[in-house]
Amino acid sequence: MSDNQPSRPIHRRAGRVALRGLRPFALPFLNRFQLRVRQAVEDADLEARINGGVAATVTAAVHALTRPLQALSDRLDPLPSRLDDLAGRVERVEEHLRAETAMFERAVDRLGLRMQALQLGIDALRLEQGPRQDAIAGAITGAVTGALASTEERLTAQTGGRADALLEQLQSRTDLLYGLVRDRTEPLLSRVAIPAGDALLMRLPEGFLLIPAEDAPLVAAMHESGGRLEPGTVAVMQAVLREGDTVLDVGANVGLTVLPAARCVGPGGRVIAVEPTARLAELLRRSLVTNGLDGIVTLHRCAAGAARGTAELNIGVTSGHSSLLALPGSEGSETVEVRPMDELVPPGTRVHLAKIDVEGFEPEVWRGMGRILSENPGMAALAEFGPEHLRRAGVSPAEWMAMFTGAGFTAYEVDEATGAVQPARPVSALAAVTTANLLMLRQPVEAYPALRLA
Repeated sequence: MSDNQPSRPIHRRAGRVALRGLRPFALPFLNRFQLRVRQAVEDADLEARINGGVAATVTAAVHALTRPLQALSDRLDPLPSRLDDLAGRVERVEEHLRAETAMFERAVDRLGLRMQALQLGIDALRLEQGPRQDAIAGAITGAVTGALASTEERLTAQTGGRADALLEQLQSRTDLLYGLVRDRTEPLLSRVAIPAGDALLMRLPEGFLLIPAEDAPLVAAMHESGGRLEPGTVAVMQAVLREGDTVLDVGANVGLTVLPAARCVGPGGRVIAVEPTARLAELLRRSLVTNGLDGIVTLHRCAAGAARGTAELNIGVTSGHSSLLALPGSEGSETVEVRPMDELVPPGTRVHLAKIDVEGFEPEVWRGMGRILSENPGMAALAEFGPEHLRRAGVSPAEWMAMFTGAGFTAYEVDEATGAVQPARPVSALAAVTTANLLMLRQPVEAYPALRLA
């Protein structure tokens, strides 16, 4: 340590000497540095002045923009409240629309459920074969009617001034449902075939009818048509007849037209039925008892003809084709009694309608009812016109038609699909048909206002 201490003062002195030697060289640099500092200060002052001017300019511009922006802001201030009000109105409209939509959806859902219930009820009828069928059909109809009435009341209360329009819509739906019930239920009920010993019990709109179980063509036709093999002819009978009338049904068969006629004339009327086939006459007798119509219908087991006697009845493949005429392909024959209608109908009986379906034997029947024709100038007749039957009888279509027109009758063709009637075509045109039922009138057609004209 003692060796180093004397050297420090020497170094300090050497440094001071060096600084004094360098001062002349450093002065120019110091002067230039001072100038640069001064210039920087002046520049800073200028920048401050410039910045002050710009700031003033910007401030003025901001003030100039603030006034219109404030005016615009003042105009925009009410918009939120107005938008809120508009949004509220839109929400109220949406709520109203949602309520109405829900109301109609509920109504449609109710109707849909009722339609499903109706369909289930109708499908159930396919399996029912007992006396509860009428009660089931009535219950279905009542349920649908009640549901629609209740729906009408609710919709009317909820919709105010639009009730009339809604009621019209509901009325159309009611009509649709009623048509569905009527058009589907009645045929389904009629298609039920109940075994009854050697026969089948089938339902017509007018009651129950026994038909031979062995007659497959008749069973199939009855099942397919719902018991209405000739709906147009039945409709014409219903249009012509009134309560208390007397009807002749010559060729009654199993009673397809006997039951409708009996329902039309009622307890105060009378039906005189003639059927020669032993099997069919017995089934018809049982059907009349089953329906409580044996007090209205008088059944004669015989054939109608020009005079009293006996004849061979040729039995057809199907019961409706049996005939007193020669019948190719018949399944046997039976001897039957023949009696004129004048003998079966008491004198003085006022006959309103005579239905004749005897497979070409009409001329013989006609000749045996001269007294009836003379006593009943206003009587109408329904007759089957069958050119094939007439050929077997040896009678021309013109001769057959003259039998009626000569007695003062005018012929009208019956449309079996609609029940409408129209003036018959010329005999030459009619001769080309297979079969047709004709309404024969002595009175003007206007005398029967219920008749439907084609």
